[in-house]
Formats: sequence, structure tokens, C-alpha cells
Amino acid sequence: MIHVLNLTVIPLFLWYNTFMSNFKQKLLIYFAALSASTLLMSNLAAIKLWDFFGIAVDGGIVVFPLTYILGDLIVEFYGKKTAKDIIWAGFLVNIIAMIVFYAVIALPAYKEWKMQEAYADVLGFTPRIIVASLMAYICSNLFNNHLFIRLKNSPNIFSRSFIARALGSSAFAHLVDSAIFETIAFIGVLPFMDFLTQALFAYLLGMGFEIILSPSEAFIANKLRGRLHETI
Repeated sequence: MIHVLNLTVIPLFLWYNTFMSNFKQKLLIYFAALSASTLLMSNLAAIKLWDFFGIAVDGGIVVFPLTYILGDLIVEFYGKKTAKDIIWAGFLVNIIAMIVFYAVIALPAYKEWKMQEAYADVLGFTPRIIVASLMAYICSNLFNNHLFIRLKNSPNIFSRSFIARALGSSAFAHLVDSAIFETIAFIGVLPFMDFLTQALFAYLLGMGFEIILSPSEAFIANKLRGRLHETI
């Protein structure tokens, strides 16, 4: 009877471990792809400035907070090293995308194609904006992950609540992001008071979007926790 039980339990145990391992690997692929694509979408969306009661806001603010949410989930379930690798991979993807866009813009346009100027206007990012976006992404996301781990290992509410450490780390990471992006992109371009207003508003709006999405983030984390074991 014991031998029969072992023959039944062992294959189930091996199948369970394989299933969990494969699920975790597949999930990481999706996380990595989404992380890289949200930065690219953010850069593309940032081309448009929209009017918020007289304040010019770039469209990227709608998408960029997702990078922190994805980063929180990745560092929570895969650890700081994996999260760091994904951040750098996303950075590389966006560098390649910018090179491709500039190369295609430089190609001679077919004489019947009348959209060369519009194409260049949309995808020919200002180098200053590119540098600002990528530097802000790298610094703020690495800082976010570092602070997230510090909060998780602290003896207080942050160690017990995923959403507390997610929002806590993001609150400071958004400051880093806004300070770097707005300074590199707009210092000397906008009047100083307009620069401060835009930087402050970008921070508040980014955090506002993340707070709104936090219940969904907590729900996803709780669902995943039932299928994944932490590897930090």
C-alpha cells in the first residue's frame, strides 16, 4: 500500500513542481515584455501634450505609472536581481527602437508618400526628451526596487502589506522620476515657475494614477501569491 501511495504521490509532486516552474517562467516573460513595452508606449504617448486646466501635460503620464506597478510585482515575486535585469532590458529595447525610428526617418521617402514630415514629427524624438525619459526610467525604477526591498525587510506595516510598500516606494521613486525628467527635458526651456508647476503636477498625477490602480495591483499580487512562492 505504501509503495502504491508513493507511486501516486511522487509523480503528482513532480508534475506540480514542473507546472509551477513553467507558470512562473511564462509569467516572467509576460512581465518582461510588458515592462519594456510600457516604457516605449510612454515615450510615444509623451509626444502629445494635453491641456489640464491650462497646464501642459505629456501623454506619457497615463502609461508610465504602470512601470512601477510591474516593477513592484516583479521584485515581489522574482527578487531584486531579476527586476534589475528587466529594467536594463527595457532600457535596451527602447534604445534600439529610437535607433530604428531615426534610421527609417533618414531613408528617402517614396515620391508618392506624403507623410514624411508627419512621420518625422511624431517619431523623431527630441534628443533631450529621449535622454530625460531614459535616465528618469533607469534611476527611478532602480531606486523604486531598492526601496521596495528595504521596506519589505523593515519591522513595520511595510513588511506585512504589499500595497503599503508598493505605494511607499513609488512615492519616492516618482519624486526621482519627476526631478530627473523635468530637469533634463525642460529646465531653461520653460519659465522657472512653469517648470516647477509642471514638475509638481507630473508627480501628483503619476502618484494619483498609481493610487487609483492600487486595488487592482493588490488583487493581482494576492492571486499570484497563491500560485507562486517568493524567491527573494
